[in-house]
Amino acid sequence: MSQFEQILLLVLVTDPFGNLPLVLSALGRLDAAAFRRAVLRESLFAFGVLLLLGWGGAGLLHTFGITEPALHIGGGVILFLLSLRMIYGGPQGAFQDGYAADPLLVPIAVPAIAGPAAIATVILLRTQQAVPLGELSVALLGALLVALATFIPGRRIALWLGPRGLNALEKLTGLLLNLIAVNMMLEGVRRFLG
Repeated sequence: MSQFEQILLLVLVTDPFGNLPLVLSALGRLDAAAFRRAVLRESLFAFGVLLLLGWGGAGLLHTFGITEPALHIGGGVILFLLSLRMIYGGPQGAFQDGYAADPLLVPIAVPAIAGPAAIATVILLRTQQAVPLGELSVALLGALLVALATFIPGRRIALWLGPRGLNALEKLTGLLLNLIAVNMMLEGVRRFLG
């Protein structure tokens, strides 16, 4: 898997366009400077969590006896469910209420950006694809830059695209993620059957 493919996959699973409405809702009461600081902080937290799991995820899998086919199929199922939520919509209000005007770590960094799909993908890249930690770091940095390029001007993007445009962009991202998820599950089955 090329570096570009790694970055694209991480962008899809961290879903900056799909998470933009959540970011705007959770940080909507902040002024422009505080909004930028909060977006930068939360994005750095999320990608720090993903990098940490990329570094120690293989040991965690070994400790629990989780095989590569199980990780492929499990990660594919998570991505598939996430892609269906992106395509068809679903309950998103679980993370939108009950948080402070400037929430720390939850719900933006985890589980919105560094959610189950992103965590499974990072671990898969390290274990199944044998991506070196340095290369994974570069891919995560690329995905972080895309997230920041989406979130920082997020208020303007939301105004420019409107609700329908944001919705269409999320559905397109969900479709691409759906195809990746099916491929991951098929690869897991293939490896299981040997």
